Amino acid sequence: MVNENKALYWVWLTQCFSVSSPKVIELLDKTDPETFYKEKTAYSFLNQNDMRAVTTVSLERAQMILDRCQKLGVQVITMEDEAYPESLLHIFCPPPVIYVQGSLDCLRNHLAVAAVGSRRAIDYYNSEMGNICYQLAVAGAVIISGCAVGNDTYAHLGCMAGGAPTIGVLACGSDVDYPSKSRELKKQILARGGALVTELPPGTKNFRGYFQARNRLIAGLADCVLLGQVPMRSGAIITAEAAVDQGKEIFCIPPCNISEPACMGVAPFIRDGAKMALSGYDIASMYSDRYRDTLKQEVYEHQMYLFKLAEESPDVPAPRKKNAAKDTEEKKKPASSRSQTEKAAKSKKPASEPAAKTVNLNDYAKDDPRRLILALLTDEPRMIDDLKSQSGLSTSRLLQVLTDMEMDGIIEALSGQRYKLA
Repeated sequence: MVNENKALYWVWLTQCFSVSSPKVIELLDKTDPETFYKEKTAYSFLNQNDMRAVTTVSLERAQMILDRCQKLGVQVITMEDEAYPESLLHIFCPPPVIYVQGSLDCLRNHLAVAAVGSRRAIDYYNSEMGNICYQLAVAGAVIISGCAVGNDTYAHLGCMAGGAPTIGVLACGSDVDYPSKSRELKKQILARGGALVTELPPGTKNFRGYFQARNRLIAGLADCVLLGQVPMRSGAIITAEAAVDQGKEIFCIPPCNISEPACMGVAPFIRDGAKMALSGYDIASMYSDRYRDTLKQEVYEHQMYLFKLAEESPDVPAPRKKNAAKDTEEKKKPASSRSQTEKAAKSKKPASEPAAKTVNLNDYAKDDPRRLILALLTDEPRMIDDLKSQSGLSTSRLLQVLTDMEMDGIIEALSGQRYKLA
């Protein structure tokens, strides 16, 4: 439970120093905020400007922030509160106070993956980011990102489509509409049981140079970082470097063009041992022991491959099967006999194979979005972007409908955010 009286002094302290100032942490090693407010001891590491701020910033200013938080429904969590994420205590300049909308309970004993990348990501990276985050969510993981457009948005949407809560780390105060394009996304995050986190009090607008400080929080809340499209100069690189400093693993979506600077910011990390993420399996499998109670192994092991193995050809033989000896004996039979056997095998339907689900548009009301999606789908895969443009549904609503239909066995989801009738 947050002690509001103590929170008053913690908030006051953060108003006396710049964001992510090492002096605050050094000060907290010497004393506590309430004692420092009352005694205002001039420690050797505090200069004249520091002491001027300490003596001029009023307690009323901190109370105004607390009142604003109460009105907005924002929790004020300090470093000494039980609700404060333990992982943040071990990063460079942990924030003395965080402001939280929603709940951080989803972080408890769950794999947390920070997923970051470019705001101007191409379809390949947005698609793969959404797919992998969806797979991780279905397997029991939580996704953390920055609520920006591009890769961040697809990471959050993929996680929510997979039925898991997601956490957005903001670069502004909780009540500031930034980025404006993410307004609906932030509402969905809260509605789906996730949280919005920031170290900036309400009313604080995004300011130049803060992203580097913010990105340390994204890395700090997570167990590892997944990089999408990363240009040679990118905030995602700052997040990854912070994670490396914190001793955490880096995963990279495979670059689509090694000659393109817009996606080769991952190169130094790959050279230094970062792992490729071809699916959620590549990430979740590394944390199976640590989160054995919450990671669903039977789910992520089925995600090991997102593609079909190549058919046998003269140059590429098919993999040897366990019953290879039986196959060899079968090949010794006369050709005519083998032909009859093969025809019989093809005509015989396995008893375990489920009957195909019949779909009738008239089973759905005219205003049911599932009817609209069914009218657009055939046996040929369709890209999600095509479905979005032709259906007129928002991305989040479309993902929700597609996920429900997939779980009902009506449609089939393929790699690359493609869908077809089951």
